[in-house]
Amino acid sequence: MRVDLWQTAEILGARLFGVCRIDDDLRRIFHFEIQKISEKLNTAISIGIPLSNSILKTLIDRPNMLYKAHYRQANAILDDIAFAVASEISGSGYDALPIPASMVLKRHPMIAHLSHREIAFKAGLGWWGRNNLLVNKTYGAQVRLVTVLTNLELEPDIPADGSCGRCRACLKACPANAIAEKREKFNLTACSDMLQKFSRERNFGAYICGLCLKPCVGKS
Repeated sequence: MRVDLWQTAEILGARLFGVCRIDDDLRRIFHFEIQKISEKLNTAISIGIPLSNSILKTLIDRPNMLYKAHYRQANAILDDIAFAVASEISGSGYDALPIPASMVLKRHPMIAHLSHREIAFKAGLGWWGRNNLLVNKTYGAQVRLVTVLTNLELEPDIPADGSCGRCRACLKACPANAIAEKREKFNLTACSDMLQKFSRERNFGAYICGLCLKPCVGKS
């Protein structure tokens, strides 16, 4: 079944696919809207697609309209993939809950249904980078993620054994100086404030940046 789901996702544009178990610690950080139903769902599928490095190269000191459109299109594609994967699981008689790729329920503090990055990390798709994002060996931080929760039993993957090593390119790229040597020191408030500033400037209207993604291109 896993191979079939991966093929379904890949046909629609996915390049990353991983599985992890939903334990009590992970479920505890789910938003209340999905906590109750997640008690009967023991598997999380993480799916990722790479962003365009060429589009990210157009960023200079702020997000632009080209990146805004690309970001939204990537999220829409991920939602379509999650819908298709969830539908295939449901068609086989199991429960499946697709979680939107980018749905912020609250801005300050920033809250979502769950952390796609944490699911992806536990599913072996990458490691936590200094920029507080998932960093994949092939694509760096230039990926977008979506999650499907299910009661279908799938073999879980092993969390990736990787690190940013000596690379500190994202520290120099961050306009908010939110990135530190250690991921635990990441200044979420400074990052969020900068996103809000960008959103208001020139009627941009989107809480995105992309500048720390630009230099994070992976290791292979």
